[in-house]
Amino acid sequence: MIAKGVFFGSFDPIHNGHIEIANYFLKQNLINEVIFMVTPENPLKLEKDKNSFTERYKLVELGIKGYSKIKSSDIENKLPKPNYTYYTLEYLKKTSPEIEYIFLMGSDLLKNFKGWKNYIEILNNHKIFVYPRNNSVIPCEFKSHKNIKFFKANLIQISSTLIRENIKNNLSIKDLVPSAVNNFLTENNSYID
Repeated sequence: MIAKGVFFGSFDPIHNGHIEIANYFLKQNLINEVIFMVTPENPLKLEKDKNSFTERYKLVELGIKGYSKIKSSDIENKLPKPNYTYYTLEYLKKTSPEIEYIFLMGSDLLKNFKGWKNYIEILNNHKIFVYPRNNSVIPCEFKSHKNIKFFKANLIQISSTLIRENIKNNLSIKDLVPSAVNNFLTENNSYID
């Protein structure tokens, strides 16, 4: 069976850390492809995304260009709102039953995972690969769940917030984002205000 990792996010904007995570999971040879699932509106985020879905999706496409096993998806923009991970994973499973979709998530998200819509169904019906993020503490109830696999990757710690702050403060981001993303953001004066 083909296995695809689904990496959900606002990607506001995409950065080298996102690419590194995708490549890390591909190198484990446990998945055949990574899909960057651009979320139009995260129901758990209090703050709205800075850029529109269209611009964030374009940045993802620019950022992953040249990576044959990393794809982008705008499917959440076409599904009913608000976007819940559970519904998207179920939609993917229903429309492509021949593919195993594995949820890729940062360890920091587990802290509030019990607040997610249908989190028990996600846990019971989907594999979850967890990568380390910001020295986060893993809640005990998730440490030994049969569908959760933890990875000890030594990943660079970059955040989209850092990118936006650097742009706002007129600091370089060229080493933090793919060059095509840097060019686009510079040419379009994104995140300046």
